[in-house]
Amino acid sequence: MRLAKDIVAGIGTIAFAVGVLVALSNIPRTSYQAIPPDLFARLCAYAIIAGGVALIVRGIVRGGEAVSLPPWRAMLAVFAAVIAFGLVAPRFGYAPAGLLTLIIGGLGAPDLKLRQLLPMSAALIAFSVVLFSYVLKLPMPFLLLPGFVS
Repeated sequence: MRLAKDIVAGIGTIAFAVGVLVALSNIPRTSYQAIPPDLFARLCAYAIIAGGVALIVRGIVRGGEAVSLPPWRAMLAVFAAVIAFGLVAPRFGYAPAGLLTLIIGGLGAPDLKLRQLLPMSAALIAFSVVLFSYVLKLPMPFLLLPGFVS
C-alpha cells in the first residue's frame, strides 16, 4: 500500500490536535468552576482529531494521490518572505515590508512574473494601509522614513 496524501494529512492533523491538548493541560483548573476555561479549545481539538481520523479513513478507502516532494521553490519563497517581513517591518513600516513580502512570496509561483505581482501587491498594500491605519486606527506605522510622520 502506498502512502496517500490524505493519510499523511490525517496523521499531521491528529498530531497537531494532540499538541493542542498537551498545551491545554497546562491551564489550571479550580473546583469552583462549572465550565473550565479550556472547554471550547478542547472540544475544537477533539473535533480536529475526528477530522484527522476521517482523513485517514478516506485515504485508506479511496487510496488517492501518493505523497510527493513539496514544491521547494514555493516553500523557500514563503520562508524568505516571512523573514524579509520580520527584518523590514520594524525599520521601514509595514507597507514596504508587506510589499516586499508579497513580491518575494509571489515569485515562488513559477507562472507569475514580476510585472503581474507589482500592481496586485501595490493594490493589496494600499488596501491594508487604508484598512488598518485609517479605518481601524491601529497604531501600526505603515511607513517609517527619516522626516516622514506616519
